[in-house]
Formats: sequence, C-alpha cells, structure tokens
Amino acid sequence: MAENFTSPLIELRGVRRVYASAGETVAALDGIDLDLKQGEVVVMLLGPSGSGKTTLLNVLSAMDSPTQGTYRFLGEDVPTAPDAVETTRFALSMPHPLLQPLVWPVELVIRLVQGTVRAPGRTMASRRRAKALEAQASFRRRNIGYVFQQYNLLGDLTVLENVMLAQEIAGARDRSHAMDMIGRVGLEGLHDRFPSELSGGQQQRVAIARSLAKKAQLLLGDEPTGNLDSETTQQVMEVLLGICRKEQVTAVIVTHDESLTQHATRVLRLDSGRLQSDELGAAGTIVGKGKAAVKDALETAEDVVDTVRRPVEAAIHGGLATAKALTGVAKDIADAARPKRKE
Repeated sequence: MAENFTSPLIELRGVRRVYASAGETVAALDGIDLDLKQGEVVVMLLGPSGSGKTTLLNVLSAMDSPTQGTYRFLGEDVPTAPDAVETTRFALSMPHPLLQPLVWPVELVIRLVQGTVRAPGRTMASRRRAKALEAQASFRRRNIGYVFQQYNLLGDLTVLENVMLAQEIAGARDRSHAMDMIGRVGLEGLHDRFPSELSGGQQQRVAIARSLAKKAQLLLGDEPTGNLDSETTQQVMEVLLGICRKEQVTAVIVTHDESLTQHATRVLRLDSGRLQSDELGAAGTIVGKGKAAVKDALETAEDVVDTVRRPVEAAIHGGLATAKALTGVAKDIADAARPKRKE
C-alpha cells in the first residue's frame, strides 16, 4: 500500500499537562505543538526521567487530559475529563487539651454543615467526570492500540484468545482477521499455544498482533523492545512497523535505543516537557522510502505466490488421493471380474 501522509490524524496545539505535587505545580508537558499524519512512524528518543514521554503517550491515548491546549483526532476534539476535585476539611486550631471536649462538638457541627452544602455539587461533578472518562475509554477502544514493555498477556488464554479478547473489548470480533494478524507477525501455526510456551520475542509479537487486530488507527509503544536482545529487537521492530506501513497505521514509539531511528519517518526528542527537535528519520528519506517500497513489493509477491501455491498443492494432493482411490477401485473391479479357480 502506498504511503499517504496528507491526512492529519493528530493535531496538538499548546498542550500543557500540569500536576500538583507537594504544594507546587510541575509541568510534565509544557506547550507541545505537534501534527502527525496517517501512516507516519515516529520514534521519540527521550533523555532523563521527567522528559514527558509517559505523559505524552497518556494524552495521545486519552488516558490523561491536557490541562491547557487542544487535542484533535481526525479533525475532531478528543474527549477530556476534569481532574478529580480534592475537598478540604474544616479544622479548628487545636486548643489546650483541657478545652478539646468543648471544641469537638463545634467542629463536628461545622463539618456536617459543610458536607451537606457540598454534597450536591460533588455528586454532579463526579457524574460529569464519570461520563467524560467513559467517553475517553470509548475513544481508546475505537482508535488506539498499545504495546507495552511488559507483554501483558493473559496466561490462561491461547495466542488466538489473547488477540481476540482485544477485538471483543473494541466490539469488533473477527476470528479470520485475528488469525491473519497472527500469521503476519510470524506466528502462523502457534495460535493455540499459551504465553508460557513462547519466547519473549514471540510474546511481544502476540502483543503487536493483539494491538493491531482491532484495526486501530494509532499505535503507541512504550519501550516495546526494552526487554528484548538487540537481534530480537530489530526483528520485532521490522514486523511491527512493516505492518503499520502496509495498514497505514500511525505509530508513536518511545525508546532510548538510537539504532531504532532507522525505522522512523520522523524522530522527536523531548526534554523537560518540551519538544526539542523534530527531525527526518532514515525511513522518511528517499532512500528509506525506496527500500520500504522494494521490501513491500517482495512481500506482496511472496503473498501472491503463497496464494497461488496453496490451492495448487491442495489440488495436486486431492488429485493424487483421487487417483489412488480410483486405482483401488479398479483393482477391486479387476479382482471381482477375474474368474475364480475351481477347487
């Protein structure tokens, strides 16, 4: 499938995410402006802890909401949820121990009045927040696939069942598509295995198939190869990004491995919650696109050969079986027609 980077998938404008910590405010994201188009593969190389990687992924997946700024997905505003409101409790200054019995009744009455006055407002705020959180969850189910550093597979489910579970949650159960994704990540014939029967690289491939089987438009990876050796890392990334390229899935991969930039169309670098640079990745160059096109063409040719070979082999095997059966029938007829020797 040809690349098409014309349709904007994600638009972030002036996004800030501020948290309160020990009476101070900390800006995990501080004025992020970012456009991602359909089919792009983005690798973010991040420095020290606190650079904003997890927060940015959480905002993109609608697991967190910007404090300021806008986030649009395919031209529409992404649902946001207000932070939970912390209520303050009224407390009188602690008097002399001998006077405490006189103060406690007064404080109790004040707290009861305070709770009665605030209860309706808290109830309405809680309902609005719950509704907003459900809207965010619905957005994630429809649009987002996530690959974690830990595989997060259910040990009592087979490979196929793990993949189809994600489809069921998204309301798009499709066994044939799940089997197709399992085959495309290189696990054909292993669909009935349990996670404990697979290697680490194979388990991560299952996680990739699971995230893509529900036909997500945005794939997020939080150091998905962090637990793998260098050789397996390259294999998994080639599988992951190859499928994303063919399916026009936009991928945002967080990693500290500089070598993975060879797979990226763009390389983003964050530090202190700010976007420090936005560079063209190796896969986004003319040479990179040419290599990807050749590789896709070869894989397509292999798929065509397999598509033709399988029915031909089936026909040959069927013909051989038929010929064998006919030979047996002819032999039986010949034996029946042969005159029997008189005793």
